[in-house]
Amino acid sequence: MVEPISPGQYMWMVGISVVAAGVYVWPQFVVQNAGTNGIYTLITITVLAMGLAALEVGLALNLQEPTFVSGLKKVLPIIGVGFIFPLWAVIHIAADGVILALYGMMIRVNFYPNTPRLPMDTAIVVMAIWIGGRSLSAIARSVQFWFPIILVLLLIVMTFSVRNLEYWSPLIPSSHFLALPWAKTVLGTWFLFSNAAVVATLTPHVRWRRPRDAYVTAMAAMGGQGVILLVLYAVGLVTLGPDGLSRIYWPLVYVFSLISVQTFFLKSIGSFVIMVWTSTTVLYMAVHLFCFNWNVMSLGKNPLVLWRAVAFGAAALILLAITQVIPSNVAAAVILFNVVSPLTLAWRVLFLPILWLLSLRYRTNRPSEESL
Repeated sequence: MVEPISPGQYMWMVGISVVAAGVYVWPQFVVQNAGTNGIYTLITITVLAMGLAALEVGLALNLQEPTFVSGLKKVLPIIGVGFIFPLWAVIHIAADGVILALYGMMIRVNFYPNTPRLPMDTAIVVMAIWIGGRSLSAIARSVQFWFPIILVLLLIVMTFSVRNLEYWSPLIPSSHFLALPWAKTVLGTWFLFSNAAVVATLTPHVRWRRPRDAYVTAMAAMGGQGVILLVLYAVGLVTLGPDGLSRIYWPLVYVFSLISVQTFFLKSIGSFVIMVWTSTTVLYMAVHLFCFNWNVMSLGKNPLVLWRAVAFGAAALILLAITQVIPSNVAAAVILFNVVSPLTLAWRVLFLPILWLLSLRYRTNRPSEESL
C-alpha cells in the first residue's frame, strides 16, 4: 500500500519534473530560429503542457490504476504493454540521457574544465537514485523541502542580474508571425515539458478533496514553470540582446557570470548557479527515475525488491552510457532539439488523446467527489 501525498507535494513533484533540466541551453535555439518571437513559442508550449497535463489527470482519474503502465494494461492490454510503453520508455530515457549529457558538458566547460564528465554525471545519477529509490511520501517530502529553496535561490540570482538589463526593445515581439519558425521552436523546445508520465503516475496517489482539484493543481504546476521560462527568456534577451543570445552557446550561464557581488562573504554568483542547477537536475532525475522504475515494476504482479534494484541500476547504466557516447555539446544539442524533443511531443499528442478517450468507458467507476 502506497502512502498518499498531499496536493501541495504533488504540485511540487510535477513542477520539478519539467523545465528543471536544460534551461541553460534552450534560449539560444529559440532566438536563432524564432528571433524576438520566441515568446510565442514559450506561451504555446506552456498552454500545450497544461492541456496535456489535464488529459493525463483525466486518464488517471478515469482508470484509478496505481501507475501509468497499469492503466495501459487496462485499456490496451497487448498494444499498450507491447508497443506504447516500450516506445515511451525508450524516448524518455533517451531524453533524460541527452539532458544529463548536456548538463555534464556545461559544468565541465564553465566550471570544472579539468574534471572528466563521467564522474560528474555518475555523481548526479547516484544522488538521483538515492532520492528516487525511497518511498513516494519520502521523495515528496524531499522535493517539497528543497524545491522552494531552489526557487528562492533562483530569485536571488535574478535580483542580482537586474543591474545588467539593457536591451528592453527585443521584448516586444515582431508584428510578423512566421508559422514555420514557430513550429520548429515548439518541436525543439518541448523537452522542457516532457515529464515521463509523472502526472498520470502520481495523480491516483494524492488525497484530493475533489477530482477537479487534480486538474487545477497539475495545470498550475505547468503554468508556474512556464512563467519561470518566460522570466529566464526575458532576462537573457534583455541582458544580451537577440544577437548576443543567439551566438553564445550557454547564454544563461554567461548572463549569470556577468553578476558581480562584492561582499565580505561572496565574490561570485557562480556558487549559487551550480547549487541551483545541480539541485534541480538531481531532483528532476530522481522524480523521473522513481516514476520510470515504478512503471517498470507495474509490468509484473508481485515484483521482488531485487528486481527494483535491477531496474534502477539498468536505468542508471543506460543514462550514463548515453552521456558517454555523445561526443560533443553540439551533437547533444542537435539530438535534443531535432530528434528527442519532437519525438516526446509526438508521443504525447498521438497517444494521450487516444488513451483518454478509451478511458472514458471506465469513468462510471470513479469515486464521487463526496467520497474523495
